[in-house]
Amino acid sequence: MRSNMATALSSALVATVVALALSPKPAVPATVQKLPPLAQVDHKQMARELLTTKQYKCFNKLMSKESAWNPKAKNPVSSARGIGQLLNGTYKNLGMKHSDKAVPQIVAALAYIGRKYGSSGPCGAWAHFKKHNWY
Repeated sequence: MRSNMATALSSALVATVVALALSPKPAVPATVQKLPPLAQVDHKQMARELLTTKQYKCFNKLMSKESAWNPKAKNPVSSARGIGQLLNGTYKNLGMKHSDKAVPQIVAALAYIGRKYGSSGPCGAWAHFKKHNWY
């Protein structure tokens, strides 16, 4: 069980990462990605805390279809990889570099979904995925 201090630190890091992801500047600077406490954050729990119950259900379905929540998932025919199966160009457009770590991948996927689907968010992305098999 994590201490209250570790939990508070993780929560503060999550809040910082999310604020950066929603800014027009690069979503997650390399210095934030390398902080050891970030690795202690549970990526699924982070998504649950950031999204409404309905949005999380849509996001969970989408990530389950895209990668089965596997941060090492790779598409054999494109540059898509990671939990959100984002392309190299998508990372570049978000001002990010691909990370092998789950938390930055979730932040990148949520930043992409937020920028592309706006207020419909993960449920808009899930609806698009059901029609086109991509989001």
